[in-house]
Amino acid sequence: MKRKLKIVLMTSIIMLAAMGAFLWKMNDTSKKLQKENAKLINEEKDLVENQNGKAIDDVKDIDIIPLYISGSKKNVITTKFDSVSDIYNPDKSAAAEENLTDIKKRSSFTAIKPLWAYNPYGTNRSSMYLYFQTDGKCYCRYTISVKNDKIPDFTRTLANGASGNVSTEHEYQIIGLVPGQINFITLKLYNREDKLSQKVTYKIKMPKSGCKAQTILKSGPEYTRNRITNGLYMVFGDGSRVASSSTKIVTKKIKKNGRTITKRIKKTSKKAAKRYAILMYDNSGVLRGEIPLDGYCGNNIEKIYDNIVYASADDKISEVNALGQVMKTFNMNGYKQSGEFAYDGFGNIYVIASERGKNKAPRSNVLKIELETSKASVALDMNDFLKTVYKAKVKETGKENTDWIGLNSIQVAGTNKLLLSSESLSSIFKISNVNSLLPKVDYIIADKKIWKKYKSLKKKVLKKALPQSDDATATPEPTPEVKSILGGSKKQELFKSQYGQNYIRKTKSSSLADGQYYLTMLNNNSGKGASPDGKSYYYRYLVDETTKTYMMSYRKAFSQTKKDGNVSKKGDIYLYCDADSRSFQESDDDGKLIRKFKINKKIKRVYKNDWKNFWFV
Repeated sequence: MKRKLKIVLMTSIIMLAAMGAFLWKMNDTSKKLQKENAKLINEEKDLVENQNGKAIDDVKDIDIIPLYISGSKKNVITTKFDSVSDIYNPDKSAAAEENLTDIKKRSSFTAIKPLWAYNPYGTNRSSMYLYFQTDGKCYCRYTISVKNDKIPDFTRTLANGASGNVSTEHEYQIIGLVPGQINFITLKLYNREDKLSQKVTYKIKMPKSGCKAQTILKSGPEYTRNRITNGLYMVFGDGSRVASSSTKIVTKKIKKNGRTITKRIKKTSKKAAKRYAILMYDNSGVLRGEIPLDGYCGNNIEKIYDNIVYASADDKISEVNALGQVMKTFNMNGYKQSGEFAYDGFGNIYVIASERGKNKAPRSNVLKIELETSKASVALDMNDFLKTVYKAKVKETGKENTDWIGLNSIQVAGTNKLLLSSESLSSIFKISNVNSLLPKVDYIIADKKIWKKYKSLKKKVLKKALPQSDDATATPEPTPEVKSILGGSKKQELFKSQYGQNYIRKTKSSSLADGQYYLTMLNNNSGKGASPDGKSYYYRYLVDETTKTYMMSYRKAFSQTKKDGNVSKKGDIYLYCDADSRSFQESDDDGKLIRKFKINKKIKRVYKNDWKNFWFV
């Protein structure tokens, strides 16, 4: 019996020791993985001080393979587009794709001798197309390095769409190349065990920015750059005037030896025109991407399915895949988009639009575009829907084409339901039954005094309330009444609603009850009725559709931008676009500035995206 007990005891000790060793090993592995992950995150912050020298410093000149876009040594495929409009022609984009496919079929390409093409679809002037195959399955991590101490290395892991992100076939759009500089591109191939299997470096002189965008933005004071969030700033704004020359053959009659003869001569003409683009900047303010646009157009870019969607012209919205190919372009048929669109999750986008023609009120329509069929139709005409208000504003201004409502932001709030931000009326509308002959105002979020002239609509304004506790699901307390010294009672204003607001966003939290949601926005605090405090605000309302109330959940002050701009919050970090001062910044909850950038052109919106699961992993 004692012998058996000894065996059991020894076995238990051995098993405990083995379990301890296993747990220690797992803990050690976990710590190593966390350390490696933290190293990658830090490396992808795009900050010079976070990087241990330049990647190119470790590469010998003899090991660098040169790439040429033009000249006698040209070894990079190039595609010519006559205009930005041609770039967003899906047929021309498909022709560029067919050309690359034909080239791929005629030869085999490896990491040492891949197929390179400079911006073959025209949709990103700071990009290269790359294709090659490998014997074994692997993934690709690349670094772009330039010999400039102010420009950090740009390192990312490319997404190849395969299971585990390992594949034998590799086809990518390499973004992040710096315009006007010699860029060194180092490709590192890793197997599924994350071991480096191959490394190769190329160099290429990139063309200058096509719209004369700043290569490095001026940065202002900062608190701690290491708190900056990872990703690329997407800057939407005005274009730059770029001079161009064109030569054509003309005939000219001249007199020679008493005779009139016709001579063909070359005539060069110069002209300047504005060029527009969505600009992508890294955390050091370095230009890493330039998406050309055909004029001054939209204010947002969205990832829908596997593609990105954005306004490519004032009357066109385009769908572009991760390689840069234009898959579809949607025409707006007699309308032009007026800033923002929203996706409904079911294959449709809703676009704020203006009808073309004289005496048409701008920013007063919503179009619905079906992504599958490309069909565009009017989902909501606010001129007709709020006819009483429209007529009153026309009478007030004496203009048919008055910007009486100024729709500037849109969110889908359910099937055939929209949230619409009206800048001119300092109101946010929840509208149902869109896409029908009988749309309906469910409610309005605004100060009630704005609607005192319109009795039927005044009833639709939600009441202000205070939560009874910090619990967001608590039943709200109605606005309290205070006794007037003259007798009677008067409603006390709990908080001032938004004025001239922009960039509304609807979010739902699991902690909220049914019928509740958060509504965030940039309260520009401008226009008639605004507070004269010279500030704009990040506002977050808790809207309760059941009790028909809204509460001030949180607000934060920023320097004022009276028009345009946007603000978003991620964790305790705010990204704020101050359109008036042509700057954007990141700051924390305590108001400490993390980083601020100035740009030399008018801007409307700035977003930030790490582009994970699109270009990168």
